[in-house]
Formats: sequence, C-alpha cells, structure tokens
Amino acid sequence: MHRFFENENSLNNGEIYISERNLHHINVLRIRENEEFEVVISEIVYMVKLKEIFKDFAICEIISQKEDNNESNIKINLYQGLPKSDKFELIIQKAVELGVSKIIPFESSRTIVKWDAKKEKKKLIRYQEIASSAAKQSKRTIIPEVLPLVLFNEMVNEIKDKFTVIAYENRGITLKEILLNDDFKEINIIIGPEGGFSEVEVEKIESAGANVVNLGNRILRTETAAIALISMIQYEKGDINLK
Repeated sequence: MHRFFENENSLNNGEIYISERNLHHINVLRIRENEEFEVVISEIVYMVKLKEIFKDFAICEIISQKEDNNESNIKINLYQGLPKSDKFELIIQKAVELGVSKIIPFESSRTIVKWDAKKEKKKLIRYQEIASSAAKQSKRTIIPEVLPLVLFNEMVNEIKDKFTVIAYENRGITLKEILLNDDFKEINIIIGPEGGFSEVEVEKIESAGANVVNLGNRILRTETAAIALISMIQYEKGDINLK
C-alpha cells in the first residue's frame, strides 16, 4: 500500500487535497481514480480513494483513519561526521528506516569531504527527499529532518549535558552497560567521519557529558557504525523486538 505525507491544510470536509509534489509521485506510480492508498497527516493515517486528478493537485475521499504506532518510543538524534555524498545518502536512508528522529551532519578535523555552502540548499532538498522516501517505504508516520551542517564545536555545545553516546574504536565501555543503567526517552548518538576522531575531539565530547562506547574489536566503516549503533539502541530500548 503506497503512503504519502501531507500537511493539515490539505484536509477539507472528508476529503484530502494532494499537493503537486505528491501528485507527481502518484502519476509515476500510475495510481488511477478510485484506487486506494494512505495519506499521513500529523501522525494520523488516512485510507483514501483517489477521486479526481487535476493539473496541479488531486482530490481524495477519506475512507477511514487510524493512529498508527510505527514510531519508536525512543527519540534518536544522529550526529553524523560528514562522509562522501553516496555514503551519507545511504546513512540517511537506513537511519530513517530504523527510526531516527533527526540527522545532523557535522564537520571535524578529520572530515575528508568539505561542505560546499553554495550547494547547501540543493543538497538539503536532496537529502530530505531521501528521508521522505525512506519514511514512506518503512511506513513511518513522521518524516525525520536532515538539518544543515554544524561545526564540531557547535555540535559539542548542542549535546552538552544531554544523554549522548559517541562510538570510538580506541576505548570505551560497551553500549549495553550504558543502556542498562539509564532510563531515557531521547538519546544523541555521534558517529565520526571516514577519518575518525582525534583523541582531543573525543575528550571534548566526553567533557560535554557524552558516554564513550566501543562497538567491538572490528573497525566499522562510518556508514556501518551508524546503522549498527541505531539498531543496537532500538533493540535494547526501542521498538525492535526479536521475541
């Protein structure tokens, strides 16, 4: 069942007006009049029937509605050291599928890729489209936001005195030790760029109150580390249940 996201202004007396952006996807998917699909508005899922298609919008009839419970009980904010574009796109896609709430790229001393401020708007649109597509595919009821790049010191200030873990290959305790001893509803996770962190950077993050964790003996790529850490947190405290 296809799923789309709209805002509250699209609701009108038992009908939903589909925006031009979503109409394009409906046309690509060859959804025709009287066919059914889902529209999410403010975390409420509406089952709708396509009623009429116009040039710039479409009108759907609401058949039923429900409050979906597909969001994790844990709010996970991913601070991701900026990797190459294709890797960052993969991280966005998989992080959204796994339930993150927002993604914040950051630049540090060992960041290999440099952020082009002139192309920032275009990049953020692209990244948000990836997040939106992943949210639809995974049947989420919110679209996580991909925020603009922050500098290392800005990130440190943002996470100060908030429950945070940083993955570091050279030292740290196990993630399980930290999660078992804390009752939380929101967590920041920090993953380094392809070049990793310097010890000085880790100490700065640690001094802001973050917990240093080690993900095991094997050195993980930045994209693998992000996916692995999110999965572990969701398994231990979130909504991944293997029982």
